[in-house]
Amino acid sequence: MTVSNSGPLIHLAMIGSLDLLKTLFGSVIIPSTVKMEVVDRGKEEGKADAFLIEGEIENGWIVVEEPGDSAEDIANSAGIDAGEAEAIMLARSRHCPVLIDDLAARRFAAGLGLEVTGSIGVVVRAVKVGLISRDEGLDALDKLARVMWLNVGVYEDVRKVVEGLG
Repeated sequence: MTVSNSGPLIHLAMIGSLDLLKTLFGSVIIPSTVKMEVVDRGKEEGKADAFLIEGEIENGWIVVEEPGDSAEDIANSAGIDAGEAEAIMLARSRHCPVLIDDLAARRFAAGLGLEVTGSIGVVVRAVKVGLISRDEGLDALDKLARVMWLNVGVYEDVRKVVEGLG
């Protein structure tokens, strides 16, 4: 089980790799704010990934939960958005990893002692455990670089890691 913010869901859906989350984590919990950002707003904008994610919510392995506490104060004080704060607080209460791509939110979550990974980390983990081949991992990394902001140095470092696997 893991908790996810918007970014990894959107990015992995956009590159056709949303199923990696199901295989690696079994279930993915998302706060209602994330569902609203990703599915409701995405469908209004006609985004294909929104419909894919909604289908997996209907299939039951992506589960929408209301966060116990308001994360607005936490979001404001940490300089992150509400969806990120809610995902972090849910992960903390569930004692499970959190999937976040935003650097400030990743640092905040790590500062709370949470295991943090993102879209790229999911691809690397999938290669490490043999879920996808090294070549499929490199292809997924290239696709991610086209759909999300990715620092060139990070891209090159991760590419070398994936090339060294398998």
